[in-house]
Amino acid sequence: MTPFQAVLTGPDGGPSGTPVSAHFFGAQLAIDAPGHSIDVAQLVVSVGGIDGPELFLNWLDAQGRQASLKPQTAADIAIVLTEAPAALQPQLQRLWSERQRNRRQVSGWLASLTGAAVVASALLWWQGGNAIGALAGFIPLSAEKQLGELALSQVRAQGGIADSGAAQQTVQDIGRKLTAGSRYSYRWLVKQDDSVNAFAMPGGIIVVHTGLLRQAADPGELAGVLAHEVQHVEQRHSLRQIISSLGWGALVGVTIGDISAVAAMLAHQAGTLYFSRDMEEEADRGGLLALQRTHIQPDGMLRFFQKLGKTDDATPPGWLSSHPQTAARAQQIRSLMAVTPCPACTPLTSQHWQAMKAALPPTAK
Repeated sequence: MTPFQAVLTGPDGGPSGTPVSAHFFGAQLAIDAPGHSIDVAQLVVSVGGIDGPELFLNWLDAQGRQASLKPQTAADIAIVLTEAPAALQPQLQRLWSERQRNRRQVSGWLASLTGAAVVASALLWWQGGNAIGALAGFIPLSAEKQLGELALSQVRAQGGIADSGAAQQTVQDIGRKLTAGSRYSYRWLVKQDDSVNAFAMPGGIIVVHTGLLRQAADPGELAGVLAHEVQHVEQRHSLRQIISSLGWGALVGVTIGDISAVAAMLAHQAGTLYFSRDMEEEADRGGLLALQRTHIQPDGMLRFFQKLGKTDDATPPGWLSSHPQTAARAQQIRSLMAVTPCPACTPLTSQHWQAMKAALPPTAK
């Protein structure tokens, strides 16, 4: 197969990258120096580049470290696109065509922004939260999903993630009730971790810790947590926080598909990403309404918040520390329940609840 020149970043290539020669051989990506090969089934493709086209082949090594191979020139990219094995072609062709389309959209968008830079700066200063929300709307769902998937691959490398079993099935069954009709295709995962935590990643990925499942007294309390996390996805809060903290460069990069660095940051912060009070209140309101739309009695959300708020631990549970709870927010939930009564709402039941509880792994000593 035809060799192509690339830059290897990560294991054996160093953090700043090393020029290498690589080629495809059967179902393997062979790197001539330092001399190893990777099964193409392990590769995650990402694309990007602002001044010119860029293509990245990403993977995790046996120690869970991220590595990336970037073809150096357009000719090298062409070799990858034409000679990659069939198993890799769907990723390559889909993402590359999306990148070309998104790049054209962003070019027009940036051109229009150039003439309005002063207005945009004033808007960000005057009403930053709303402006960031509007900017996040430019990011295609396909790029958001790719960002979440790449971040998830790094979270998986930490171990303990399950996408089957009694616990995952229970979370999924409840979660699907709350997300019927959503534009996202949600994925429900359980992480073996004793901390009381749950978190959402872009694109519809929800991860619940086994410690939180132990703490939830009934399906209604778990539904309250899931309803809140789902709203962080629906309102694109993670994307808005990324734009707010990393600036316009992250926005442009994610929009045209250059997501590797952003995904690494997101994976590192998974479960501890702090949202503004406005975002938390938005997730509270949206979650409460989602429970009522599905005729689930919403008091489980309030009970769970209050239960964790009364903890005697010096360090609050992970879910509270990353989703800071206040008496004012609890009172707001009570007020919303009072002004939006739901006579049709009933306590949530789950036929798998007891089996789920029995199947939870023992707490680590």
